[in-house]
Amino acid sequence: MRDLVVVTGGVRSGKTAFAMEILCHRHGHRWLYWATGKAFDSEMEARIARHKTERPEGVATLEAGLSEVFSGRILGTGGDLDGLPVLLDSLGFCVLETLSEPSIDPWMDRLSELFDRRQGPVVVVTEEVGWGGVAMTPSGRLFADRLGLWNQRLAREASSVYAVMAGCPLRLR
Repeated sequence: MRDLVVVTGGVRSGKTAFAMEILCHRHGHRWLYWATGKAFDSEMEARIARHKTERPEGVATLEAGLSEVFSGRILGTGGDLDGLPVLLDSLGFCVLETLSEPSIDPWMDRLSELFDRRQGPVVVVTEEVGWGGVAMTPSGRLFADRLGLWNQRLAREASSVYAVMAGCPLRLR
């Protein structure tokens, strides 16, 4: 089993802070923060700006979506970032990239292959959609279904899985 840690929980539950704690404890400030979020409005821009200030100083940062990384120009083999532990934050934005695609399977396969090629550990922060109600729109239901399936797959592949609620991590495996 690869060194993959999945950290899930609700919005503002403390997922990212806990994930950063894991990496800082194990690796100091020698790891890569892979931010997948994109700003669609001014409120989201403010959230992303706040997240940037919460990152530890000296940690390498990559701000890119899956399609940019899968193009082979980023996080490939032989680059300066190879071998660094990675914190992917968050899987929800990765799922947003797949909504116009007929299937999420190729995306999940490619991300798993990318993790398999990495030398260092990977920590994935993801949103937990399984505790909420059914979304009111078809696109909301598609997002929840896809994120739920991807969360299940990563949890099966992970060496450790945590749920974070109110800033308190609970180790599931």
